[in-house]
Amino acid sequence: MNGNNYILVADSHLREGAAEEFFDMLAAVRQYEPAGVIFLGDIFELWVALDGYESSIHARFLDWCREAKTHFEVGFILGNHEFYVTEPHGEAFSWITEESHVTSGVRCLHGDLINRADKQYLLLRKILRSRVIRFLLKITGRTIGPLVSDWVRRSLKNANRRFKRQLPMAELENYARAAVPDRVRRIFAGHFHQHAVLDFPDAVPLEILPSWETSGEIVCLTAEGESVCAPWRGLLKTE
Repeated sequence: MNGNNYILVADSHLREGAAEEFFDMLAAVRQYEPAGVIFLGDIFELWVALDGYESSIHARFLDWCREAKTHFEVGFILGNHEFYVTEPHGEAFSWITEESHVTSGVRCLHGDLINRADKQYLLLRKILRSRVIRFLLKITGRTIGPLVSDWVRRSLKNANRRFKRQLPMAELENYARAAVPDRVRRIFAGHFHQHAVLDFPDAVPLEILPSWETSGEIVCLTAEGESVCAPWRGLLKTE
């Protein structure tokens, strides 16, 4: 039954004028009526939830979430391309978090904080989320907001290129092993833009979702804990 399944989506990096297929997928999710859908971050290329930075594409997504959450669970895990969303828009979701979320023994997270060896990125993330940067973004939103947005977007795109070429296996293994005492049975993460199923010794099984932006793939997680990663058009059939 579809009502026992969860749909997981990561890294769609939506931009204005290039999102119709994504909203077609959301319409299919609504018709599929799963137990829930969880967005694992970086749904937008950039989402700064301050005056002067949001556009119609953000409003359209929020409208869908508000309607969908009256029928099934809608969870949102903020990625490194989404800023300050919780306070103004938390009501649009069943739940929203900047950390990880556990549902029925399954932990979901964006994944950008797994690689502790990527010091340059971790510093950039801390700076971009500081009170000073938030204040500067807030006061420039209606003047040079687009220029500031472009700077933030390029900063995130250019950060940690060396670490994006291959999966940080040692850090992923450390994370999966550290989760054992938490008694979770599966971990799902995005961020790394490639699909991988990792089963390290003495660790919690960890699956990395592919980037929806480049693959169009999602994960369907059943109540029995089985996961299927495939193009959304095939997974969301209701017949």
